[in-house]
Amino acid sequence: MKINFLLRRGKSNRLAIPAKLVLTMKLVTLLLMATLSQVTAIGYSQKISLEKRNVSIEAAFKAIENQTDYLFLYDKLDLPPSRLVSVSIKNATIDQTLTQLFQDLPLSYKIFKKNIVIKKEVKIKEESVVAPMEKPSFLQALNGKVTDEKGEGLPGVNIVIKGTSKGATTNTSGEYQIDITDKATVLVFSFVGYLTQELEVGNRTTLDVTLKVDDKALEEVVVVGYGTQKKSDLTGAISSIKAEDLKKLPTTSFDQAIQGRAAGVQVTQASSAPGGRVSIRIRGGNSLSSGNEPLYVIDGYPITAGGTAGGNGAGQNPLASINPSDIASMEILKDASATAIYGSRGANGVVLVTTKRGKAGKTSVTYDGYYGVQKVIKKLDLMNAREFATLVNEARANDGVATPVYPNPADLYNFPDPATMGEGVDYQDEIFRSAAIQNHTLNISGGNDNTKIAVSGSYFDQKGVLIGSDFKRASIRANIDTKLSKNIMFSTNLTGSKVWGNNGRSEGDGGGNANTVNAALIMPPTVPIFQKDGTYTRLNPTPGGSTVHNPVPIVLFNKDFQNVDRLMGTMAFTWNIISDLSLKVSVGTDMSNANRETYEPRETVNGYNANGRAGQANRRSMSYLNENILTYNKAINKHLFNVVAGYTRQMDRDQLFSASSSNFLTDLYEADKLDAGAVFASPVSWKNQSQLVSYLGRINYTFNNKYLLSLTGRSDGSSKFGANNKWAFFPSVAVGYRLSEEKFIQSIDAISNLKVRASFGKTGNQNIENYRSLARLNVYNYDLSGALVSGLAPGNIANPDLRWETTATTDVGIDLDLFGNRLNFVADYYYKKTTDLLWNVSVPQTSGFASIFRNIGSLQNKGLELSLGGEIFVKEFKWNSQLNWSMNRNKVLDIPGYTPTTQNEISGHLKINGSWLEPGLPVGVWNLLQYDGVFQNQEQFDKGPRSAANDKLGDARFIDRNGNGSINLAEDRMIVGDPNPDFIYGWSNNFSYKGFDLSVYMQGTFGNDILNVQRAESNVSGPWGNQRKEIVDRWTPTNTTSNIPRARVTVNPLLLQSSWLIEDGSFLRVKTASLGYTFKPSKGISSCRVYVTGQNLLTFTKYSGFDPEVNSPGNSNLQLGVDYNAYPAARTFLVGVNVGF
Repeated sequence: MKINFLLRRGKSNRLAIPAKLVLTMKLVTLLLMATLSQVTAIGYSQKISLEKRNVSIEAAFKAIENQTDYLFLYDKLDLPPSRLVSVSIKNATIDQTLTQLFQDLPLSYKIFKKNIVIKKEVKIKEESVVAPMEKPSFLQALNGKVTDEKGEGLPGVNIVIKGTSKGATTNTSGEYQIDITDKATVLVFSFVGYLTQELEVGNRTTLDVTLKVDDKALEEVVVVGYGTQKKSDLTGAISSIKAEDLKKLPTTSFDQAIQGRAAGVQVTQASSAPGGRVSIRIRGGNSLSSGNEPLYVIDGYPITAGGTAGGNGAGQNPLASINPSDIASMEILKDASATAIYGSRGANGVVLVTTKRGKAGKTSVTYDGYYGVQKVIKKLDLMNAREFATLVNEARANDGVATPVYPNPADLYNFPDPATMGEGVDYQDEIFRSAAIQNHTLNISGGNDNTKIAVSGSYFDQKGVLIGSDFKRASIRANIDTKLSKNIMFSTNLTGSKVWGNNGRSEGDGGGNANTVNAALIMPPTVPIFQKDGTYTRLNPTPGGSTVHNPVPIVLFNKDFQNVDRLMGTMAFTWNIISDLSLKVSVGTDMSNANRETYEPRETVNGYNANGRAGQANRRSMSYLNENILTYNKAINKHLFNVVAGYTRQMDRDQLFSASSSNFLTDLYEADKLDAGAVFASPVSWKNQSQLVSYLGRINYTFNNKYLLSLTGRSDGSSKFGANNKWAFFPSVAVGYRLSEEKFIQSIDAISNLKVRASFGKTGNQNIENYRSLARLNVYNYDLSGALVSGLAPGNIANPDLRWETTATTDVGIDLDLFGNRLNFVADYYYKKTTDLLWNVSVPQTSGFASIFRNIGSLQNKGLELSLGGEIFVKEFKWNSQLNWSMNRNKVLDIPGYTPTTQNEISGHLKINGSWLEPGLPVGVWNLLQYDGVFQNQEQFDKGPRSAANDKLGDARFIDRNGNGSINLAEDRMIVGDPNPDFIYGWSNNFSYKGFDLSVYMQGTFGNDILNVQRAESNVSGPWGNQRKEIVDRWTPTNTTSNIPRARVTVNPLLLQSSWLIEDGSFLRVKTASLGYTFKPSKGISSCRVYVTGQNLLTFTKYSGFDPEVNSPGNSNLQLGVDYNAYPAARTFLVGVNVGF
């Protein structure tokens, strides 16, 4: 809402004000100036059309405000009384409009961002000479210039000789001249939005003055849970990301845009596939078995729907159905003071997303679009046919294995003369491609004082760099705000979207799942794509007994089509009961319908073995929300109160059905006719629902703009937990002290704002499956007299005491703004302890069950976050820079009765263990053998220890941890890797000069390790799948200094249980760079910017895989930093245009 701040003189003149005091009162007129950066009206290019005859000046101001985002700030006393103006102008700039409007008027103006300050041109009258006067004993002319902190001249500054009415004003360049008759003269410099300065003249003939912005006028508002709050009054840890930070990033989903832009937030691309999932950890993971993802709240709606109908979980992002171009801002709530208002869902942090809304004034139409090309950042350097054939023959010779004859096709592994083999087939070239990406968004915004509308439509299309993968999204959004009466406002948000595309086979086990990426890396280059009869070559199995899939028919013919239709909508009525009290009642729904169709034809190995394999799945998710929020705002002298109280209720429903069949007569039907298959698998179906009922409240209190207090509490009742623990209360308290309000700090010119804050609170995590507290019945099939019958049996032990995991968080922070808010620094230290961890606890076998799901154990996260940013240059050449750095230390504290062990297998056919869980250690570490090179010479071999009886020179050796002279995994394992980084960071820089702008954004991690599972197949000197090029340098009798094991037909299995698979995952990446040019407005076009953008331009890392930013298990709590045939990242180049009408 736009508000004119007017200083009004009372009707009564009983209290006469001396004329000489009028000028000294100017500073008390206006507050709320915009930001530190000053821009000219031309820089804020909005076109104005006015046709007004004989209207008041204030009416003209109002008409301009209705067409633009400008706000006029003025003292009503400065406006000529009863003066009417006329203006006729079309498609003019604000400068052109005001020049015509102020013609013959004694007014001047100054533009600060979106604020226009109107000043009266002060003319000092010459005093009439009524008698000969004595010439002053001292008379001199004083000249000078008044500037802001950026060195730009300030026009219209009032300069008054203290104690008199004599003075002057600065011209348009900020220059002034005044006659001084006394060396002791004190000049008072005042200007709206700036701090007044008083300076003694002395003997000076030149006096230049720099005015500082009045920090109290800076009232940036941020979105918090169930309301907004001035940034200066925040007592919690909140990071903000604005639309300007998002618009230059070609992201599929808005969660990708968070990466590197907020301290304490680690964002990992679980899959680089189109529409791929993103894993986000805010200040570390808090749970071992519940979800660790933050709660997403879009326009006040906590998101729970949007799931897909099965398939590759890492390759599907439920948030990808939201168009990033619709977002106006994102706030990331990190500490308990900020998240406790979300109670049982706040432990992992909260991401508040606010979409764009309409503004009063002339209807604006904008188009944003780009088109680009993507290519794989890098291919892995693999052996060619000659090198692979040499390896195979050498392995057979080393192990004394005869050359096999492969039955069909013949002799694929028989290489009598490897030197003649040449390069062979590069299967990476066969599956990767240059892929197009494009996005088109149309926005329409406008309205009047009663109704404001924002409507947008978009289409996004991304072809994957892996052939056969793609992602498309079409969406439409309408946000409407309308005033039904003086005290009642109605608003609605409505979004409809459709996403569809084909999933590429990546992320996961390459043995049985036909993983395309894995197949391309291990398919021998000696094997042709086609057999002599024109059919695709199959290695099923290889002479070593394993299956190698031909990747070409997989990418060409495999079908894994996903389609998600989604509708999100809310309606809200806001009733201003009295001036300080309002009630907002809202209802909403979020519904999604997902379908999946799969088919593997005979050309693929899986389809060949099954004579075609098809499947269908459907998933429907529905969420319903009702919220009732009372808000009370009251200022009483130096006391400021903001009170929020509310009741909410949310219900979620989810159901799925899937079926599959195989053994088709023909591939023609694909998944359209499952009954055409002769073999049917058992169908799968389930349905569940949950409810959450909540009472919430928050009190924010400010005294004297110096002391801050925030009290928050939420009581949640959830159907997910046991009968004895349905309800829980989550409180928080936070305090703040604005030191910059103290006189001893105000005397330090460099400090604009200094605030210290501290908070403590508790939040919960209810992100678990429904019905975990109940005893559920499972269906089992058994043989009864030769007949297969079904029966019911208990599937788990009930736990009526099951309750929330609770995270207690302590946060201490400092906010420091320097040099008129030109430089900003934020630091936070936090400590989080999560108790009542949910875990499957072993029970006696006599119970008939292996475990019970209960609350037990604790873990902690503690860390430091630093953010530094500001405007380096602010004149014609501008440079804004933002840097953030954060570290987190995670540790499991206690799991009573638990015996430390590995957490599942990463690979079934390779038998690679997952992470190790043990109190006292971080989550996700790997407890494996420490690889120690190879036995390079006889002395090392004789010294041992050896891991296998048939070890020879050139075989792997490992550290004998317990020193008993033998290698045993159980006894010699040690912590060899940690996926948790020592620290993460991001650095963004924005430059502009005249019409040009350049943005460069970098981010990275340091100190994290990666378990590169793919090395277990292509980096072990084995002969059945292709190997990395580095294996060429393996140990041989003529290359004894190598630390790469010699070629073997049977690879030592302990090599796959060792640090041989662990690599340093640290990296620094130039994530995006964008160069643009903004044209001057022209007839019919209010703005036009063209740009070129590069994404993933440079990556500095030692990691040997496709990309160090990887986690194939997706959102797993325990398996972190795993690269298991991940979809490779792409480098993108695009051109785009932003046009406004």
